[in-house]
Amino acid sequence: MDTGRILTVFMSLVTLGFGIVAVTAPLAVFDFLVMIIGLIFLFIGILTFGFGLSVPSGKAKLNMLSSGLISIVIGLLAVLSPYVATIAIGYLIALWLVANGLLTFAFAVSIEWEKHRICTGILGTISFLLGLYLFMNPSIGTAFLTLVLGIFFIAYGILSLITSLFFWKT
Repeated sequence: MDTGRILTVFMSLVTLGFGIVAVTAPLAVFDFLVMIIGLIFLFIGILTFGFGLSVPSGKAKLNMLSSGLISIVIGLLAVLSPYVATIAIGYLIALWLVANGLLTFAFAVSIEWEKHRICTGILGTISFLLGLYLFMNPSIGTAFLTLVLGIFFIAYGILSLITSLFFWKT
């Protein structure tokens, strides 16, 4: 048996399964991803703080200790309360959409030479309104991102499975 091909089919099925779970339960998947990222922040923070303890006194030591402490706090927050971290990410997405919408709309108003400046203004308005909506419902933004990730994994899993089965005979 060709173990490489069997592993490729297995990987394709796992990817497809993860995509289906991400599409059907995006908030649960996002909470899981926040937990993993939280553990990574916690681990890096502990290492950075430990490294900061070994640095000679001065500004570098203070920077390393501060960086490590901030990473530890963010990691603990994500691990102990994934919901709070999810909401924070949702607010960051909303802030970006509002700022992007305002700047895009201002750009559309300021240009005279652009033929399609009305379309640019409409895009800015949509971005701004979507950002305001996400400020009122920040967890929807993170669920949407996980949904898009799930759709990507479904497509990737299907294409990978088709490719691995197609080349099975060769």
